[in-house]
Amino acid sequence: MNRKYHILFILFLLFPFFFTACSRSSQHQEAVASVNDAPIFLEEFQKEISLLSKRDPDFKITPQTLEEQLNTIIDKKLLLQEARNKGLTEDERFIETIKAFWEQTLIRGLVELKTREWGDKLFVTEDEIQKHYQRMQYMPVIKLAKVKDKGFAEEIKKKMMKGVRFDGEETIGPLFIEDVKSEALFKAFDMNIGEVNIYEDNGDYFVAHVVKREKIPMPLLKTVYSRIKTFLLEQKRQTAMEEWLREVKGSAKININTQLLKEIDREPHSQ
Repeated sequence: MNRKYHILFILFLLFPFFFTACSRSSQHQEAVASVNDAPIFLEEFQKEISLLSKRDPDFKITPQTLEEQLNTIIDKKLLLQEARNKGLTEDERFIETIKAFWEQTLIRGLVELKTREWGDKLFVTEDEIQKHYQRMQYMPVIKLAKVKDKGFAEEIKKKMMKGVRFDGEETIGPLFIEDVKSEALFKAFDMNIGEVNIYEDNGDYFVAHVVKREKIPMPLLKTVYSRIKTFLLEQKRQTAMEEWLREVKGSAKININTQLLKEIDREPHSQ
């Protein structure tokens, strides 16, 4: 093996100690290589190796693997330089792709940040786990209607109780609780056959009528305990995010050009 890669191997292993002792300023970082005068800093190289180690548990750091990864980075630098030379960085499709990736990364980072903030506040009680376990033992079939007006929802409820069909209703189920996302559907698992209730969810009114309730065999609670706890905790995180987003949206200044939207809607659309 070439002597320079043995030196690189030693530098890589000593880097954490070197980095602690020295200034963090990038101008003092040592480059392990350069590609057309563009440096590959030791810190950058170490991050690449660290990511590779996390993705592949069997990866071993040796002079040979370091040489291979350095060559991979060099190839990537050459390709990127050539792409810039060809003017691809100014291509509109490239710019839009980068913008979309940047936005997705930023949003994902915010979600992770908020999740950490809620980490100490969100928890699942034993009573919630027991209640969820009871719900898991049934698969209801329901008739569901969604309306904007509470008074109209009351009228639909009366019709459903008399067995009169509402034009906008739909039959859903059998439902398994862990496949349910809607709060209205989730509450239907606590209802008995023939029962009709109204649930409000984010400004809409749902009228739910349980027409069938099938009991299913379940393993012991201790077998599914961890799964239930994880599911409920994730559900609480999702609810917290939705409530926080509604608060942010409520305090934001949002203007919608309804006239322009109407014009767009009137335009012919290609099928």
